[in-house]
Amino acid sequence: MCVSVLSFILLFGVSHAFDTEAPAQLGPLSLGFSSSVRSVCKPIPSTLSLCHGIGYRHMRIPNLLGHDTLREAQQQSAAWLPLISKLCHRDTKKFLCSLFAPVCLPELSGPISPCRSLCEVVRDGCVPVMSAFGFPWPEMFNCTRFPRGTELCIPATLEQEGRTAEEVRHEEVLKGSVICDACSLAAEGETDIQENFCHNPYAFKMRLGSVSMVGGDRQLVPTARSRILRWAGGGAERAEGVGGAMAHSALWLQEGGMCTCPGLDSAETNEDRGLEEEHMDKRQAKEGGKEGKWAQSGWYLALAQAEEGRLVLTRLVRWTRGDKELKKFIRMLLKPSCPEL
Repeated sequence: MCVSVLSFILLFGVSHAFDTEAPAQLGPLSLGFSSSVRSVCKPIPSTLSLCHGIGYRHMRIPNLLGHDTLREAQQQSAAWLPLISKLCHRDTKKFLCSLFAPVCLPELSGPISPCRSLCEVVRDGCVPVMSAFGFPWPEMFNCTRFPRGTELCIPATLEQEGRTAEEVRHEEVLKGSVICDACSLAAEGETDIQENFCHNPYAFKMRLGSVSMVGGDRQLVPTARSRILRWAGGGAERAEGVGGAMAHSALWLQEGGMCTCPGLDSAETNEDRGLEEEHMDKRQAKEGGKEGKWAQSGWYLALAQAEEGRLVLTRLVRWTRGDKELKKFIRMLLKPSCPEL
């Protein structure tokens, strides 16, 4: 399902208030890129790494740079991943994704452009970094192409600050309704894991020792009892030197502070812990003590890929059935031989 206009306003801000009862008055700004392809909404593919965890799950094709296919958008966007890692401005990812993977709003017939001010603050922050490596600010990002704040567009983050308590409360409520890209409900998640197991270079069966926020991302640290199922595109044997003990390795849920992860978030609630906590206490007493607060949240299955030196989650599902079913599911995953990536 596409993100609604109201949801988008609360999540990202829109510089121009408008009446959703009259969508015919709204429309995307023409940036000079033409295409004969009809504008449609598509799920953001896992291969479009630039926009993982951006806060919405569907994008418009053609995009604002004239790319007619998801493959073309993915290929062209990959060149901008290094700029994200340079942290030259807090809104770099927001700006780039508004062009490469513009949000799909069902009330509009096309994508929403970034505001000129958003382009300018990112340009001013990143041009010195790009220049140091011999790259100019490209003409396709010419800020004069984009609308001023009096028109419908995506503003810079600083323009959204100073919100009222009521606005913050609404954003928090909305945050709970936006599911992180890597997360899904348990039943759907098992299918996701099965279908994508061979397409991800890293896979794990794990318990969590800790979960913390680092910037806008969530850092997940597995316990030593966790098991590597797939490593660097091959079998677990490739993880020699890492071993089964993973307590000092971390996985990352990108932009995890802006979305909800059902299996992860539910494990924090008292409701969810009740019977499970009692069961886990008895088991851990037999096995030599607790592994930390988060170890009580059960088993997780996770798929990940390496990005900028970190293992970034592409799928995370909490196992809700018994250990016997989990062992059977893992045997099913490992039975076929995956082609090496």
